[in-house]
Amino acid sequence: MRRLMIALVPLALAACAQTPPGVTEEIEGIEVSPEENLGLTGLPLAEEIELGRQIASSQCADCHGLDKEDSRRPEAPALRHVLADYDGDALAEDFRDGLKVGHPEMPQFQFGPKSTDLLLSYLISIQEADPAIHVSDEG
Repeated sequence: MRRLMIALVPLALAACAQTPPGVTEEIEGIEVSPEENLGLTGLPLAEEIELGRQIASSQCADCHGLDKEDSRRPEAPALRHVLADYDGDALAEDFRDGLKVGHPEMPQFQFGPKSTDLLLSYLISIQEADPAIHVSDEG
């Protein structure tokens, strides 16, 4: 009996670790279906991230860098740190409404809902903590 229990424990643990069909889970801030691994627009997440990267490459990279690159302008945050500085939902709304920030060199951008979601999927996929933002345990 003990041997049977030892053999069944790994199977039981594996079954518990799987997400039931039709249940969504959150991955890097994006709710996706595990069976289909879909992103915000309903496209496969990997495709959505690549399309968002193409938008970032043509619209953002000259100042903000691309992927893990540093910003190319001191007043522009690196793309990999953007969501540390800005709320993702607020940024999405700004993209849809026509983003314009305080400094004159920042061009105005207006993306449709799909382009906004593609760009956000890409941004979410590359985010890392901004070392310039110091978090302390002091309250």
